[in-house]
Amino acid sequence: RREFVLYLNVFSGDATTEFPSTLQLSRGGILADAMGLGKTIMTISLLLSDSSKGRVTTQHSTQISGEASGLGETPIQSLDSVKNLASPFSFSKIRKLKAPLIGGGNLVICPMTLLSQWKAEIEAHTKPNSLNIYVHYGQSRPKEASFIGQNDIVLTTYGVVASEFSTESSTENGGLYSVHWFRIVLDEAHMIKSSKSLISQAAAALTADRRWCLTGTPIQNNLEDLYSLFRFLKVEPWRNWALWNKLVQKPFEEGDERGLKLVQTILKPVMLRRTKHSTDKEGRPILTLPPANIEVKYCDLSESEKDFYEALFRRSKVKFDQFVEQGKVLHNYASILELLLRLRQCCDHPFLVMSRGDTQEFADLNKLAKRFLHGGNSNVNGDSSSLPSKAYIEEVVQELQKGEGECPICLEAFEDAVLTPCAHRLCRECILSSWQSPSAGLCPVCRKSMTKQDLITAPTNSRFQVDVEKNWVESSKISFLLQELESLRSSGAKSIVFSQWTAFLDLLEIPLSRHGISFTRLDGTLNLQQRERVIREFSEDKRILVLLMSLKAGGVGINLTAASNAFVMDPWWNPAVEEQAVMRIHRIGQTKSVSIKRFIVKGTVEER
Repeated sequence: RREFVLYLNVFSGDATTEFPSTLQLSRGGILADAMGLGKTIMTISLLLSDSSKGRVTTQHSTQISGEASGLGETPIQSLDSVKNLASPFSFSKIRKLKAPLIGGGNLVICPMTLLSQWKAEIEAHTKPNSLNIYVHYGQSRPKEASFIGQNDIVLTTYGVVASEFSTESSTENGGLYSVHWFRIVLDEAHMIKSSKSLISQAAAALTADRRWCLTGTPIQNNLEDLYSLFRFLKVEPWRNWALWNKLVQKPFEEGDERGLKLVQTILKPVMLRRTKHSTDKEGRPILTLPPANIEVKYCDLSESEKDFYEALFRRSKVKFDQFVEQGKVLHNYASILELLLRLRQCCDHPFLVMSRGDTQEFADLNKLAKRFLHGGNSNVNGDSSSLPSKAYIEEVVQELQKGEGECPICLEAFEDAVLTPCAHRLCRECILSSWQSPSAGLCPVCRKSMTKQDLITAPTNSRFQVDVEKNWVESSKISFLLQELESLRSSGAKSIVFSQWTAFLDLLEIPLSRHGISFTRLDGTLNLQQRERVIREFSEDKRILVLLMSLKAGGVGINLTAASNAFVMDPWWNPAVEEQAVMRIHRIGQTKSVSIKRFIVKGTVEER
């Protein structure tokens, strides 16, 4: 008689009584082709060529969660016939599933702006009624696992996944976590790059046989971005943070080239990366696109603008020098970012910096503190336990007084900041774009419900107090833009104007209207239907020549090949985000020569 044999994975801590099969490990990979090379079409062909249902998980299956990675390792779904045991080397916790998982088809997770595009592309490349396509989105979306699992392709957003993951007993309540998917596809997978973020943990916790990541920029900030992708893909042993940190992260940060070589070795079998310049075996280009001319346009400030900028620069330098003398540079990094933000905004237009005020009702900070401590109008039931503490309110008010802090979503200095009823501060565009409904949603920080009316403008210099139309003066950068647009008007060529500040888009509307240049606008405050309408109008209406777009709203996935010109009004901290945006026009489907122009003001913080 054969003795009892136990197979132990020393990397992950998993154990099994049957010989482990590599077929169940990391089925999928990273498709990291450059923007505009057709990742969506290739994925659709994969969905059509091999589409089955995931395994039905019985009530007797176990989940192992909470690996000793320090970052909340993803639950590992056991096979029907394999008994998984907790490792003696980890702090794993075995818990029974209270309900079986229903076998499901393909789940595609994408940013909200791309939902309609995915649906349209699938319908365009498949025979009518050959696939069941279901868009899992909106407050009234059904949660029954049997309904969700019966569809061939389910489309949803990162916001929906995070929302259902944060709901307690999500398996019992139905939804995406009550289905064992055959395949999960993350479009714009760099959205999960922060391994400690809710959305990264939520994506990794989904159960599936096969997993794919689509992103043109798998690394945006640092090497740790890759770890989040490996954790989602379940690439062994690199989804274990302790091993990744010891063998890859630390050596790379310390300048040891072995760390980088190891990453290249890991990526080789799981990642496919091609660019517009890639060639086939015969040396022919894999893709022929019209030429793209990328040009940097240097602008000179007028005398009055230069005086204003230099005065602002001197004042900012005095503050920075004070931080250096006091040895408090690291303690005041948010204030330093704020100083840089003001200098960058000044390069666009002095109106972004000067004469800004706030809504009068809450301009007094003492009034604001009382508003939160008494619950405002939202505390209908008088539940004082849900109110922020007095100490926390005082801390928020102090931050407002000092002009400190950063948005927890975009991790940038606040722009058009709003305060939630729970006293959390975010960019207006960031919080509205994170909601699934245009009128209500959850606080991204503490998940409390609120409506759009509950948000109040934070007392900060985020909008104009002066009448900008009455006192309008064109900045040098705007004058350069108008010259470019006027030269294109006669040809009827369409253009996209990118800026990271919605306040600057507000200002741009004034000269465009005065010069009779028809335009439309897309930013994070629009809901899904409004975004679809704007993109459709811009693509189909020949009279609309300009699309004003914020980098946050237009930086991912949108196909805007109707335009052949892009103007980037202000440089972004992260070049990958900027590239994502401008490549909306230079992609498959573009038939015209493309011109991309970046505006930089000479002798300023933009040039450094």
